[in-house]
Amino acid sequence: MSSRPTRLEAVDLDTAVHPLLPGQLAHHRALSGTPEQGGAVWMSYQVTGPLDVAAFVGAVRSTVARHAALRIGVTTLDGEPVQWVRPMPDDRRLVAMTQVTANDTEQFSRYVRSVLAADLQRPFDLAVEYPFVLRLLRFTPALHAVLGVFSAYAVDATARMIVVRDLWGAYFGGGTDADPVPADYLAAVTGQAAAADSARAQAVSAYWRQRGPWLPPRCQFLPGLGGPSATVAHTELLTLVEDEWKDVRERWQAAGFSTVQWLLTLFAATVFQLTPQDRLVVSIKLNGRRHADQGVVGMFDVVVPVVLDRPDRPADLLVQVRRELLSATSRRTVTRQALDDMWATAVRRLGRPVHDTLSMTYLEDTADRDDVDDADGGAVTIERGAYTPTLVRTADGLRIAANERPNGLGVRLTVDGETMSPATFTRFVAAFRARLAGDDPASAAPATESGPGLTPLRAPDGAVVLVVDLAEVTSVLDSHPAVASARVSVEVAEDGGSRLAAEVTTADAAVTADDLASHVRSHVAGRPFLAVPVRIAVVSGTAADERSEELFMDGVG
Repeated sequence: MSSRPTRLEAVDLDTAVHPLLPGQLAHHRALSGTPEQGGAVWMSYQVTGPLDVAAFVGAVRSTVARHAALRIGVTTLDGEPVQWVRPMPDDRRLVAMTQVTANDTEQFSRYVRSVLAADLQRPFDLAVEYPFVLRLLRFTPALHAVLGVFSAYAVDATARMIVVRDLWGAYFGGGTDADPVPADYLAAVTGQAAAADSARAQAVSAYWRQRGPWLPPRCQFLPGLGGPSATVAHTELLTLVEDEWKDVRERWQAAGFSTVQWLLTLFAATVFQLTPQDRLVVSIKLNGRRHADQGVVGMFDVVVPVVLDRPDRPADLLVQVRRELLSATSRRTVTRQALDDMWATAVRRLGRPVHDTLSMTYLEDTADRDDVDDADGGAVTIERGAYTPTLVRTADGLRIAANERPNGLGVRLTVDGETMSPATFTRFVAAFRARLAGDDPASAAPATESGPGLTPLRAPDGAVVLVVDLAEVTSVLDSHPAVASARVSVEVAEDGGSRLAAEVTTADAAVTADDLASHVRSHVAGRPFLAVPVRIAVVSGTAADERSEELFMDGVG
């Protein structure tokens, strides 16, 4: 089980190549920085009863033929990432079949979970591999495990549902004959590339760029309430099922709000409870399919920021969430460069690199199949999620992932140790759980705790967008070997917002403001209340002249 059954030759130079979709480009960019993260979507099923193996392989063949994204390769040509559609694989590459010897079903289950975990941890190399691994593991003629792992270049959460629906639909319905169909997928790729160059896309980019000046570059949790304390991620799964879920959903629908709108409101209200900031940015993963692309398998997910301000009244937060979420959704076809430009203005004004602290994903899971009988009267049943692997979950920031099904809602909250301590996360989960069971999102009033020496940086409208420990900034400046003294303060900028400034005396005339800014910037990681002064006035102890300049941080961290 250590090797994948799908290795191929790299792309032939005569093969037609195509640009990546926006979601694929974002994934490619993420992998270029942290290739070990990989990124995959997976499924697992327990199949009880006399599985027809030939029919199952036929169902896989039909599904892979129908969806060209399951046959893509990805590589770099002339410095640019491109994709192409491979021919259909042979059956040996479609499904890896293994007879497993085990003492009992529990040992079989442990082995299956370990195989799935290993596949999830092994990155895909799409220059020489198909973007999926499907395995059929047999314990007895009446007990099989079906595992699937898909590269995030090829399959998003919506696509996974389509693949599952078509796979089991073909098996139980017998529709296993299909020729390769690349047209729908390639039409989506071509259409989205054309849309990226349209006047509408330019207007969308302009909208996001103008939002940047006073966005908080990270969410800060108050001292004593947040990290850094550990590198271990913490996860909590909350569920509402059957009648409890029915009652909650009916209450939300009666109020005129969707599940995703209500959950985002609960999440934001709970964060507001634990932060001194008046403005939050929650990165939302959205389905980027156009109307013509519905039903097409591929990586269409896009991530856009939703900006929320602390409300005066609890009910106002729900209305604000609906407005901002709809606005973000209608402008989800935005380039990564436009978002980088948006954040660059916040970085320059507030002196902190961007950390995507808060994020949310939501999926209305309607296409999966559970407990499906075959056409002959119930001899074969399938159980989804029967082999969930035990993995060390990675996290960056505070994340909420919601999965809505007709009979229940699952909400997974995950945080890394540098964003929030375990005690704080326990408190956060308890507050979120209470809101989830309540009739409204409750108060989003400012946090009652206060940290010593924290000074707010405000937007022109008075909203607190960042808090800074002036003593900590001063201490870092003083630690520079050439600095004799430093004084840090907050001053009002020309547009009415506030910015961090420093007056520094040095013993070395060669030391510049840029040198001092770089020194502070090198200490920012893991210190949520440290920021780089955007104006540093440098006075040399050996020269009477003062050099003062505006500093602009380069790039997004």
